[in-house]
Amino acid sequence: MNIGPLALSSGLLALLFGVIAALASAGFLHRRGHADAGNALYLALGIGLLAARAAYVAGWWPQYMQQPLSILNIRDHGFDPIVGVLGLLAAAAAIGWRRPPLRRPLAAGVAVGVMAWAFAGLVAYKLTTTTHPGLPALVLSDLDGREVPLQTLRGQPTVINLWATWCGPCRREMPVLAEAQQATPQIRFVFADQGESAAAVKHFMQVQRLALQHVLIDGNLQLSNHYNARGYPTTLFLDADGRLRDMHIGELSRATLAERLQRIQPPTAPAPR
Repeated sequence: MNIGPLALSSGLLALLFGVIAALASAGFLHRRGHADAGNALYLALGIGLLAARAAYVAGWWPQYMQQPLSILNIRDHGFDPIVGVLGLLAAAAAIGWRRPPLRRPLAAGVAVGVMAWAFAGLVAYKLTTTTHPGLPALVLSDLDGREVPLQTLRGQPTVINLWATWCGPCRREMPVLAEAQQATPQIRFVFADQGESAAAVKHFMQVQRLALQHVLIDGNLQLSNHYNARGYPTTLFLDADGRLRDMHIGELSRATLAERLQRIQPPTAPAPR
């Protein structure tokens, strides 16, 4: 979703929906004589988010260790939702235990907020998977002007990065994607430049000393329009059948990239006995 120049991910929108629902529930009870649990809800939410981030960083520590400062970059959407909910519940229980008047409005706010967040997240997931079930029948061109039908990308898990040379986050994440392209040959990486010329992209790659494979030119923003991507970078994760499994708006860290690659990677065949 886009609000002016801001591109908001479905996960963030679901969280905002849950927060609004929780505060509305607490406010409703406050108007009927119960204690005001608004500040307590914010505190519990903050503790839950810290727990979710800490658990995610711990789970992907080898990747974060290569970029320690990326731990602070929460824009990579690296959170463990289960640990986050548990942290929220534990914080709310501790606050309610210490302040009995807050127990009912705080419990109601947390329950309504969690249900609203889960519902919004499920709706967003269903819309993403049903609205864009497969690769579009589009034809782009490579850096030498040869036509490349996107349907030829079927048969192998594929990552399509929508980017532009003028985009700062795109430039920052490009070395991470280039490294992953070399390290995971079982997954195809496609870099679809949006709205620029092949000459501009070639110059950028020479200056940045990037050796990328599968660089395509999408001069008319066909992929952006098809997947409703209004912010860059946007990275699409497709399975071997060409179905969209995940869509990440914004800069990827090594950890968030590794997590999403894990979702589309084919299962490893058992070793012969």
